[in-house]
Amino acid sequence: MKICFITNELFSLGGAQRVLSVLANNLVQEYEVHITWTSNNPTIDRSLYGLNPKIRLHNNRDLYSKKPINKLLRGFNKITGIFNKETFETTFKEIAYPKKLQEEYINYINNNNYDLVIGVGGYFSLILGIISDKVKAKTVGWQHNSYEAYLKNRYRYYWNEDILFNKYIPKLDRYIVLNNHDKEMFKKEKNIECQVIYNPRSFNSKEKSKVNKKQFLAAGRFNHQKGFDLLIESFNTFSKTNDDWKLVIVGEGKEKIKLLEKINKYKLRDRIIVESFTNNIKEYFLNSSVLLLPSRWEGMPMIVLESLEMGVPIISYDITAVKPLITNGKEGIIVKKFDKDAFAVAMEKMVSSFNLIEDMSKECRIKSREFDVENIRDKWIELIDELMGVKQYYE
Repeated sequence: MKICFITNELFSLGGAQRVLSVLANNLVQEYEVHITWTSNNPTIDRSLYGLNPKIRLHNNRDLYSKKPINKLLRGFNKITGIFNKETFETTFKEIAYPKKLQEEYINYINNNNYDLVIGVGGYFSLILGIISDKVKAKTVGWQHNSYEAYLKNRYRYYWNEDILFNKYIPKLDRYIVLNNHDKEMFKKEKNIECQVIYNPRSFNSKEKSKVNKKQFLAAGRFNHQKGFDLLIESFNTFSKTNDDWKLVIVGEGKEKIKLLEKINKYKLRDRIIVESFTNNIKEYFLNSSVLLLPSRWEGMPMIVLESLEMGVPIISYDITAVKPLITNGKEGIIVKKFDKDAFAVAMEKMVSSFNLIEDMSKECRIKSREFDVENIRDKWIELIDELMGVKQYYE
């Protein structure tokens, strides 16, 4: 059976790329797995996420919409919503997914005789829905962010593109979301049926953090979504009453200079250490006692799954993505979004008691079992075999 994942980026920094790599590595033991990416970076670096050599890789720029006018009109619609109406659905579809682009996808999928194609993220899910009746393969959409991030996040992602979601996501053979909240929202607001499959954590570790170091950890891309600007404000407040805990932030991104300037502004260079991206986040967990997640939105944050596995409690804003991961007071502390002072108070509460951190650490390790890659792989295999009509018996 030939399975193809289609995505924009593969060998760049990001949670979706890492999750895709973990899943593909596990599915390649059962199926012939291909990954096609559409960005203008053709470089292959299997070592970045440890991609199995059996996985077949293809960079295909023909599956990328190249017309600047289409991008401009789509952006105009985000602001005005002018095309987000039944009467303009055909026009909007041509703007977002031109017929020539549709034909490229149809030919690519049919010529390669794929049995199943999985669109990684909203863009590729939508185009598979649009062409689903013209390809021989089964089609699956795989959402990598929350319902609110996709459709309620002003001017971002798929804001003012409800008309396309309403019509074409139901044409997929299956649409995968990351938690029950998103499933319920799609059903309630759009009458679209979805299936929940959690993301797997990226590694297993016999070593766990001893949670005895006075160090916070945060990690991710330096952009608006990840909320590191909020975190520095909270840490500045925290630092006024605590002079021994440090914060290590690991990552890269376009807002790095702004974050460094903010750190300098508060004279926190000795308390906040910014480190570059690493393939070995485990070492940072071993030297940290609390993970800080200040994100404004997430899908299913890989860093939290890794934190659970390493036994490191989490402080997070109350975003929908953490609901299946953290119970307030159990694996960590959930803070009203986006209350920077309340986040600082949660940090103070954590550091006031290593017994509290140790108790939460035990709960983290228990919770982590739910996201074991073998369990997640089995759910995907069950889904794939069901769609392809393969009779299986599961214990």
